[in-house]
Amino acid sequence: MLCQFQGGADSRVFIKTTQKLLTSVGVDIGSSTSHIIFSSILLEKDPQSRSEKFKIKERNILHSGPIHLTPFSDADTIDLVALRDLFLRDYAAAGIDVSEIDTGAVIITGESAKKQNAEQIVEALAGETGKFVAATAGPNFEAVLAAYGAGAVSRSESTGRTIMNVDVGGGSSNISICREGRIAQTAAINVGGRLLATDDSGTIVRLEETGSKVAERLGIKLSIGLRIDADTQKRLASSLAESLVEALQGPPKSDMARMLMMTPPLEATEGIDELTFSGGVAEYIYKTETQEFNDLGRALADAIRVKVTESGMPLHEPEHKIRATVIGAGQSS
Repeated sequence: MLCQFQGGADSRVFIKTTQKLLTSVGVDIGSSTSHIIFSSILLEKDPQSRSEKFKIKERNILHSGPIHLTPFSDADTIDLVALRDLFLRDYAAAGIDVSEIDTGAVIITGESAKKQNAEQIVEALAGETGKFVAATAGPNFEAVLAAYGAGAVSRSESTGRTIMNVDVGGGSSNISICREGRIAQTAAINVGGRLLATDDSGTIVRLEETGSKVAERLGIKLSIGLRIDADTQKRLASSLAESLVEALQGPPKSDMARMLMMTPPLEATEGIDELTFSGGVAEYIYKTETQEFNDLGRALADAIRVKVTESGMPLHEPEHKIRATVIGAGQSS
């Protein structure tokens, strides 16, 4: 911390701080995975401002916790005790005490935000893990966080290119268009890799309402306890990917894509120089993940690659993928 000392005629001394170093934490609770990240943020006083206005000069990641599968006690309830214990172990591994946290955010995203105890989860974790700006992320806010965390916003500023970032998680895909270091548009669609999950035998153990609706429109019967084969999963994934790519190109025309939209659609989508994907499914899109998690993630990623190639959209790889939202939460919220 740098200070300026000023003395007046009455010998009183005033200290003006020109820099502040904060320790920040971001917590992302998604429908597939949850993770935590610790960052240092250097703030510097804006010399052009007459008030005590500070700007972010530098951000650095101090510690990235492991990727956890989000624990559920039943289909509609996140297991708060198990989740809290996971994050407290991450604090211990980082060597950071709760009292050392200056700021941060708890973000609950996608299908997890619809669970019965979503608000309780946010309030409980915000109260126990430091000084937070706690929020349940709406789809547009999640899109913004992911775009910052993936590096799309900063890249649009440094290159002058227009970048569309799509964060594909377990229950939703959140879209941002970035121009000149700013978010120009956002949208979201209920397309994700964990709209259903199975056990090792292929028996459905988790089925989100959206997954049921998509299957019903395709004439596929799904329910907890039924087995689903690989071909049926690919059919579901192909339909979801088609709806997603449709949403990337403007107002969707198909009934399926319109049904899946969570926000008003994108308006003008011309002039996109780069298309990047973040989120858990992106790890499969860019082939940086090989482990199976008994859900639609891999099949959806494969279908997205096919549909994007067919569309001619210019696919690029972002700086961060599965951790994009939590990085955005910890450094830019």
